[in-house]
Amino acid sequence: MRWTGRSRGLALLALLACAGCAGNGAGLDQNGQPIGSESSGASGPLTAELQSIQANVFTPICTRCHIGASAPEGLRLDAADSYNLLVGVPSAEVPSLLRVMPGDPDESYLVLKLQGSAGIVGGQMPLGGPYLPQSTIDAIRQWITNGAPNSASMEVSSSRESARAFAIVGTAPVDGAHLSAPLRQIVVAFNHEVDASLVNDTNIALEQIDMTDTTTMQPLPIHAALATGNPSVIVILPRAALGPGAYRVSVRGTGGGGLADVDATALAGDHAFAFAVEPGP
Repeated sequence: MRWTGRSRGLALLALLACAGCAGNGAGLDQNGQPIGSESSGASGPLTAELQSIQANVFTPICTRCHIGASAPEGLRLDAADSYNLLVGVPSAEVPSLLRVMPGDPDESYLVLKLQGSAGIVGGQMPLGGPYLPQSTIDAIRQWITNGAPNSASMEVSSSRESARAFAIVGTAPVDGAHLSAPLRQIVVAFNHEVDASLVNDTNIALEQIDMTDTTTMQPLPIHAALATGNPSVIVILPRAALGPGAYRVSVRGTGGGGLADVDATALAGDHAFAFAVEPGP
């Protein structure tokens, strides 16, 4: 299949999804939830555990924007994705900082954004306010100080998942997503801890799709490694930020030396996902 310049533009536009969020002006309760909302107070007192933070903050407040293929900076904060896209993953806005650095809230970009600290890019979160009370931020800081562990119920879910075949459970961007340039990182999350010795450019590949001939791919140089403190996640850093175009990521599990978990269970097959990058604003 050959794509003309017009059809290329239409194809990229067809993938476009824009989202914008702002505060509603309502106050927040002690859990950081809008007063009077159905979820306000419904999850019990906020504690320094991921499950509590998810139920009281991420799900009712952050997922108004940070959900789905159009989530800002690819950061989805729903219960299925928040841990893998936060812990040990570099910030897209300030790549020198991790979104969550286990054990160090002062070096965690999530905290800096919630506090509106100097040096952040863009606005304080939640964007446009109302902002989280200090008591809520302190609970998030304490969770990070404690090492940013997965919470008990989520660990039970993870143990069930670990009994299954080694598989990919999420990516950022998601397959078919459309994002704004520049794109500086790609995240692939698994249900088992990954054997770090097998994370290399023979098993992980990034290619740019030739839009005049979609069967032609141009390999791009990358650096791939496990996320800091989160060995079930691979972070892929292109040597140069990705500009406008279409791209594909391939993860190899078949053949000798294919990607495997720490128990030498091979990834269940080869996998690939594609996405488009549009000129930035």
